[in-house]
Amino acid sequence: MSTGNLGSAVSAGLLYGAIAFAGWVISREIDPDHDLSAFVAVALALIASLIIKPTSLDILPLALIIFITRMTIRVVGPRATIIDSAIVLATIGLTAYFGNLLIALVGASAFFLDGVLPNPLRRQIVFGVIAVGTIALVSIISQQAIVIGQLSGPYVALVAGVTIAFLINTLGTTHIRTQSDTGNRPLSLSRVRSAMLLALAIGIAAAITLGDEGVNSLLPLWASLAAVPLYRLAFLVMQA
Repeated sequence: MSTGNLGSAVSAGLLYGAIAFAGWVISREIDPDHDLSAFVAVALALIASLIIKPTSLDILPLALIIFITRMTIRVVGPRATIIDSAIVLATIGLTAYFGNLLIALVGASAFFLDGVLPNPLRRQIVFGVIAVGTIALVSIISQQAIVIGQLSGPYVALVAGVTIAFLINTLGTTHIRTQSDTGNRPLSLSRVRSAMLLALAIGIAAAITLGDEGVNSLLPLWASLAAVPLYRLAFLVMQA
């Protein structure tokens, strides 16, 4: 094997490893009651990687998904600190700066949700306003606008199928058994559902604005979104 081929193989291995790991993390965030769905997400992510052969990951939106789902669900226990909110705000600003305005707006909506959902943190509404203002400012200064990308037929079918299955799963989630890491408080159903919908919204936003490449660059997210209802279906079949 030549040096170039070895380097390409190593790079692909690292990328696929990162895709699998991100799929694991996101799945654990959006499906806290079912640990095993994370294994399904990893398997789907790796299979999709071998088929699609992605060349990159969109790190900022993936980080934003993890940040806002954790902030919304509060799986750790405590509410977001000002530093936590500032990190999310910075991630939203960078996401907008690099051209993902619609994804950034979805991220900003997480602040408003955290400010009104059960046990609300009211200052998050202020952060939400700042986030929206930041996105608008970035859009004006950089002369960016939200554009519509092109999804090919297979990707339209994939996005639509996963979206419908995930929405059915979300609506079918009627209770949460998992407790927070600290304090042993039960997680809020409405917060878990909201976080699930935020993750889905970011995936759809990427597909709308970036087309096929938007789906490919967020492959771990789509693997997780597909894994959650797929695991739930398999679980129900095994229980029958």
